[in-house]
Amino acid sequence: MLQMRLPRVVAAAACGAAFASAANLMQGLTLNPLADAGLLGINAGAGLLLALAEILWPGHPAGISMLAAFSGALLAVLLVYSLGQSRSRPQSPLRLILAGAAVSALLTALTQALALSFNLSKELSFWTSGSLSGVTWQGLKLTLPGLAVASLLSLPLSGFLSVLALGQSSAQALGINLKRLRLAGLALVLVLAGSSVMLAGGIAYLGLIVPHIARRLTGADYRRQMPATGLLGASLLVWADLAARLINAPYDTPVGALVSLLGVPVYLILIRKNRAVVS
Repeated sequence: MLQMRLPRVVAAAACGAAFASAANLMQGLTLNPLADAGLLGINAGAGLLLALAEILWPGHPAGISMLAAFSGALLAVLLVYSLGQSRSRPQSPLRLILAGAAVSALLTALTQALALSFNLSKELSFWTSGSLSGVTWQGLKLTLPGLAVASLLSLPLSGFLSVLALGQSSAQALGINLKRLRLAGLALVLVLAGSSVMLAGGIAYLGLIVPHIARRLTGADYRRQMPATGLLGASLLVWADLAARLINAPYDTPVGALVSLLGVPVYLILIRKNRAVVS
């Protein structure tokens, strides 16, 4: 029980809170209510480096998989951020979104090509679907400190996001350095989402569901949204993982598939309500 179930519950709570908080940060930084950590290509970059690790070192320890996933997430963030800058509009959220979509598509295509060429589809399928079945105390010891620090640092940052929500011009007039704010926010997103991907794989749509629920409950102030988002994200993933274990027991259903079943309809509804992308 302590070696199998408890680490999985702890990981579900930590990853749920981290994925949701990372998405909330991205929505505040880009002024785009449809943004989440996948915007930065984090899942795609982690998947690519994980595939390379399987090719170069078959049967490697779990720590190598986690290191490869985080390194891929970091590579993707750096690539997206460098492509998302321009001389005329260095802080354009729309350009960052487009760069993230392009990088994600490229890295995903490369990962699929490697998986087909080296017959890695079986090894990568459960990870790309999102699963907590392989979580251990060792993995939690490597990731929980970073998640805890990033979560705590996101709380003071939330006050600046509330000001940014008034508009970029208003935020600059009030003395906020947008470049520093976005760099700090992107660093926190990388730690939150990258560490969660290391543990649970790519779980999509969680970041689209939870921040909008928290926003309805707490209002527009990010200082109230951020704690609520973390609590709701943790609760949702814990219950989703419990359902994933029970649906087809004793076999394990990828928890990412269940979250996607909830997230896709929500995503379509949000698209209808937010047809204009704020640039």
